[in-house]
Amino acid sequence: MAEIRSIYTDKRRTTDRNRQTYVNGTAVRKLQVVENPKRDQERRRQRRPQVYRTPRREKVNYLSVGYTLFLTAASILALWVCAGYLQLQADNTAKMKNIAALEAQLSEMKAENDDEYNRVTSSVDLEEVRDIAINELGMVYAQADQVILYDGQGSDYVRQYEEIPQEKNGLKGLFGTKGR
Repeated sequence: MAEIRSIYTDKRRTTDRNRQTYVNGTAVRKLQVVENPKRDQERRRQRRPQVYRTPRREKVNYLSVGYTLFLTAASILALWVCAGYLQLQADNTAKMKNIAALEAQLSEMKAENDDEYNRVTSSVDLEEVRDIAINELGMVYAQADQVILYDGQGSDYVRQYEEIPQEKNGLKGLFGTKGR
């Protein structure tokens, strides 16, 4: 007798309705002739358990009110979030433009300030100021015993909160500084 094999596997099968089959050999299947088709249908019905099914209703093509309200609320919320995001983006862009304008203004003011400083410093003759201070105002240079030196801690200027003691060795001994 002929073998029935699946195209996809080499296993022998008697029936394979889901896949294509082929027959090895020259034998052809014999047809099963039904003598009484009504009687065969009755037998098939008796073999199968009867399942009572309710008649199918036609699908309703409308949405319920609750679902419609939910979709509307979700859409409104999504639009509100998108509008808020776009507003934040616009605010951020405006602030960035404002910062760029302020930075440009700052650099311009720094350039003007530097130009004015250079103009003022170049217009002042320090020798003339020294002569006026010594000759007209009576300025004298400090003596070596009048100068007290100290080590600064990175500050550009000194604030004096109390009088400097008159003892010669007092502060010099404490701070370890030397006079000129």
